[in-house]
Amino acid sequence: MRLVPIFVVAIFVLSILFGGWQAYQHFNLLNPLKRNLQQVAGVQTVNISTGSPDLVQIQLGPFDKLKNGDLQQTYHAISTQIENRLGTNVSLQISDNHEGPLTQVFESSFVFYIQEGIAKQNYTQMVSQVAELAKKDGIDARLTMDSQDIYIQLAKGNSYLYRVIPYGNRQGGAST
Repeated sequence: MRLVPIFVVAIFVLSILFGGWQAYQHFNLLNPLKRNLQQVAGVQTVNISTGSPDLVQIQLGPFDKLKNGDLQQTYHAISTQIENRLGTNVSLQISDNHEGPLTQVFESSFVFYIQEGIAKQNYTQMVSQVAELAKKDGIDARLTMDSQDIYIQLAKGNSYLYRVIPYGNRQGGAST
């Protein structure tokens, strides 16, 4: 037996199989997912990177562009589509149009009330403290929750900030 022809044929077959897998993944998995995600209200851009885990980066528009103006509904629509197409080993990153001052206010003030509310499980006080702080700083704020995450929307002028903060036990699915 000659090893060189066998080796060349093996490399050729593996190249075809790998190329076929890449084409399938690109045309039948990622492109349809990207199109579906771009149709979700509020989504401006979508970038998908495959790996371990897969990474989906979503740029969201202002409050009025979101599904019913709500980050929680928009996030659920996005994560459901991702989970249906890619499974549960996915990292989801939501980006927004925040300016330095809005991020600074969030990280220096809001995050403490939120973390304290999570730690003490005193969610009603957390919501009222965030609303009071937002009103004081002239920021439009919306804070909603489900069984796993807290969804924070802040806006001031043309800047807006979105955060999804987990507080429950994750059972799988897309995460941020």
